Amino acid sequence: MRFLLLLLPLCCLVGAQNDVVDVMNNLGLRTAVQLLGVADLISTLQDRESCTVFAPTDEAFANLPTDLKEHLLSSKMFLIEVLMFHVSPNTTMSNDWKNNKLVMTLLETLYIRINKYPSTKATTANGGLVSKPDNKASNGVVHVIDQILYPLPFDSIANEVGMVEQLYQLSEVIAKAGFGKILNDDGPLTFFAPTDDAFQKLPNATLQNLLKNVTALSNVLSYHVVRGVYYKAGLSDGEQLVTLQSGILECHVNRTSGLGTQVEINNGKIAGLVIPALNGPVHMIDTVLLPPNWNV
Repeated sequence: MRFLLLLLPLCCLVGAQNDVVDVMNNLGLRTAVQLLGVADLISTLQDRESCTVFAPTDEAFANLPTDLKEHLLSSKMFLIEVLMFHVSPNTTMSNDWKNNKLVMTLLETLYIRINKYPSTKATTANGGLVSKPDNKASNGVVHVIDQILYPLPFDSIANEVGMVEQLYQLSEVIAKAGFGKILNDDGPLTFFAPTDDAFQKLPNATLQNLLKNVTALSNVLSYHVVRGVYYKAGLSDGEQLVTLQSGILECHVNRTSGLGTQVEINNGKIAGLVIPALNGPVHMIDTVLLPPNWNV
């Protein structure tokens, strides 16, 4: 018994010496550690006196689109940029977080947005669900998240939309309605963005009438925007969101093991990766949402 009592403080001391990379290894985050090695960032993290790592699970890496995986592995500079975005130079524990808190990253001008959702009790970091927070290390803390934090939020919603190939028609519509000013607002906002295919599903007469009526067009676009930040992990089934147009969007959420979270906003399915902007997220949807009793 005396031997055990002498050993316990020693064990605690040894455990306390684990740096953030050791903690990631202990949590079984093998892919994240391997990629840090490929990017030559392991010593960078180990040598820091303080840092916070938002560390994706192995499954998060496995679920990446094939082209993105290949890009990460073929371009070291791109890999370094993405991984550095997952690290803050400061130690920040989950009890320090408030909704919409911005956490500085090693990319200096880019921040991770923290969101807390009362309806689901979830906490997200740029949309990634924080599944295991507050894993303390000798030089900081590791928070486990369920997805890769990508794309990076370089610009406002209006400008991010303009850079997405599938949203070409939407960017044209935004310009025609003069709606970019609203989407450049500090927010934060959430934009449910219809893809080109969504516009193609509209009856031709409806689309043409919309394009001729800027007031109606702006009204429809406003119906796709809500104040606040809503990532998939924070939405609950049946939740209602109030739009800038003062209408209601109803969330239909299906969380199925192995299939991830399937979400519809009214009758529009969220598809593809979320696009994080400086003033909030953009979710691509496969349907143009028309307000109830809408007509041009």
